[in-house]
This record gives sequence, structure tokens and C-alpha cells, in this order.
Amino acid sequence: MRPRSLLPVVAAVALGVAALAGCSTPETPFVPREVAASTPIDPAQPCVRQSSLASQARRSADPGAASGVKAALAGGVIRVTGGENVTLTALSKAVGGSALKQTAPGQWVLGASLEVLPGASVRIAAPEATWLKLRSEANDFVTVKVLGGTLNIEGTCVTSWDPAESKADILEDDGRSFLLARDGGQMLVDWSELRFLGHGVIESYGLSWRTAGAGGQITHSVVSHLHFGLYSYEIDGLKITDNEFHDNLLYGVDPHTGSRNLVIERNVVHDNGKHGIILAEDCTDSVIRDNVVYRNAHHGIVLYQRSDRNTIENNETFRNVAQGINVNESADNVVRGNRVYENGESGIGVGQTSMRNVVENNEIRSNGQDGVRLVSEAAQNQVRTNTIGNNARYGVYIDGEGEFDVSDNVIFGSKYGVLLKNTDQQPGGNEMRDNLDGDVLTR
Repeated sequence: MRPRSLLPVVAAVALGVAALAGCSTPETPFVPREVAASTPIDPAQPCVRQSSLASQARRSADPGAASGVKAALAGGVIRVTGGENVTLTALSKAVGGSALKQTAPGQWVLGASLEVLPGASVRIAAPEATWLKLRSEANDFVTVKVLGGTLNIEGTCVTSWDPAESKADILEDDGRSFLLARDGGQMLVDWSELRFLGHGVIESYGLSWRTAGAGGQITHSVVSHLHFGLYSYEIDGLKITDNEFHDNLLYGVDPHTGSRNLVIERNVVHDNGKHGIILAEDCTDSVIRDNVVYRNAHHGIVLYQRSDRNTIENNETFRNVAQGINVNESADNVVRGNRVYENGESGIGVGQTSMRNVVENNEIRSNGQDGVRLVSEAAQNQVRTNTIGNNARYGVYIDGEGEFDVSDNVIFGSKYGVLLKNTDQQPGGNEMRDNLDGDVLTR
């Protein structure tokens, strides 16, 4: 089967967003999104969208020729200390030998690690570079680190590469090549493919931004078969838009520890080994909007451990193994206007001391357990003006003594409309109909 280009995927997201304007009524036909099975990626030919992405990248403005190249090879590391828009051709001439060489038109092999230091910028871009192979063999691999400088990747496929096997490195246990920006480094990825990178050691996850002052963006790109599709640590303002993250070993998108002011929009995130998108440990003041998130091996979208004041809006999250959206130990978030359906457990879960969150105007249907769960010391949360229908067990499951406001929802077609457990409070002002065994069950 011919691989899909990224452009129809992003267009599909836009169409899905248009369908999210307002909640339907029980009488309105609810149409789930149809999605194809994930297409296997051949490690020997991993760059399946190379041509279409490279052609889009070439439409961007030419930043100018390389100038003032300062680079040296020492101890198996190419260090770039000066120069603007340094290309692979210019860099290869500066260091010579086999550390960086072109093996076919547009194809390069990086045989030594690359570091981009303050005062230098490197540009890896089509048509000069359509595929960059990072040498990655048993117990020996090279890395690309942006340590205070700037790296632009535009229209290029970047993969690990095992020359003895003539394919990308598919084994993580002995280490694998990765990309990292830290210490003020700026890494910008646009119209590119990143595949078969990273392993489970700190900073080495595949595609990472780490420590305050580092930053950048990833846009219009495809990321698959990394350890984490994307990881950040203490990063402010990272832009993650119009990408596809799929078949990564653990998370698709994982901003972490003190990352804030993030924009995560119009991505397709699917078939990852744990959560699709997770903000974990003090990730605040960010937006997760207009994404399509499905078939991930645990939750679809997660806010975890003091990830406060975020907005989860107009996403479509479905057929994830556990919950579509999970808010855990986090406060003052807004979950609004999402379509959440056919998840293996519940649609939206709010628990573990989560406080003052608002769940409003969502479509929550046909989930394997409950539509909405308020549990485990969750308090002062509002669930209002949602359409909650045809969930297998309860429309809304409430277990705990924390105050809640569950009102003005349409709740229908479940075993029971609302379960009340360990609470004397009552929901109010909801329209409940056609629940099989009753509207309210108290235990």
C-alpha cells in the first residue's frame, strides 16, 4: 500500500475540528471517525513521506548561503562553534574524512556526533539533504546535540542507521542515536520525518528539548518509532503543530517537568505504546487543541501532577485502551468542546485530588465504562452542558466526598444516568432519558 502523505492527515484534522462546533442532541446522528490501520514502516526504507515533505519545505524562503563556518572534529565529535546557516556540504568540507559524507544525491551519513554551540547555526534541509542517517550500531551510536546554538531541520528525513544491517537501528537496549536541544539551544523541525531514534536513558528519548532557555518548534512533520515521540523538560513556549506522532514506544507527545505555555494543536497522535499526549509534573498554562488522538495503549490525553491552568479544547479522542481524557492531581483546567468516544474504559476521568476543573460542552459517547468519572478526592469540579450518551455503565460516576457541580447535561442511553457513591450531594438540572435501569443510583 502506498504510504499516505501528511497533507491529507492534517486536512482530516481540520475537517474534524469543523464538526466539533457545538454538542448534538440524542436525536442527532453521531458519526465516529473512520481511521485506517497503522501502516508498517520498513526500517530499510523508513522515509516514506520524504518527497512530499521535502517539496513543501522547499517552498519556504531561502535563508541564505552558509557563512563563517567554524567547525572541528575531535574525539569523535564535530563541534560547530561559528557560522550562520551552515549546511552539511559546508560542514563536510570543514571537517573532512568520513565523519560526515554524502553517499547518494540528498543522502548523508553522520559518522561522528554533532554539537552546535553558541554562536553557530546549522541548517539540514532539502534539496541538499533529504535523508540524514545517524550511525547507530551495537553499543556505539552518534548523537545530534544543540548546546546553545541553533539547528533547523527542513524537509529532511532523519533516522538512526546501522550500516552493517543496512537499515535503521530498531534495538534500543544498547543505545540509539537521538536529537537533543538544551542549554539555550534552539531546534526547529519543519516538514520532516523523524524515525527510529532514541532510547530510555535521560535526555536520550529521541527528540528532546531540555532545560530553561532552550526552545523551538516542530511543525508539519512525522515522528514514529522513537522511544518518546517528543519530550520536553522546563521548556517555555514550545510549538507542536500539524504533525503526526505514531507507533512510538511509550508516549506520543510528552512535555514534562515545568514545561509551560505550550501550543499543541492540529496533531494526529495514534498507536503509541502508552499515552497519546501527556503533560506531566507542573506543566502549566498550555493549550491542547484540535488534535485527533486514537488507538493509544493507555489514555488519549492526560494532565498529571500539578499540570494546572491548561485548556483541552476541540480534540477528538477515541478508541484508546483506557480513558479518552484523564485529569489527575491537577487543577483549574478547562476541558471543552471535545468528542470523546469508544474508549476502552471511560470517556473523561477527573481524580486524585484534582480541583476546580471545568468539563463542559463535550460529546462523550459509547465508552466501555462511564462517560465521566469524578473520583478519589476530586473536589470543586464542574461537569456541565455536556452530551453524555450510550456509555456502557454510567453516564456520570461520582465516588467521593468532594463538592461537585454536575448540571445541565443531557445524559442518556447508559445502564444508569448517574452513580452517587460516598456522597450526600445530588446532581441538578440534568436532562436524563432512556437509561436502561434508571437515572440515578445511590450506593
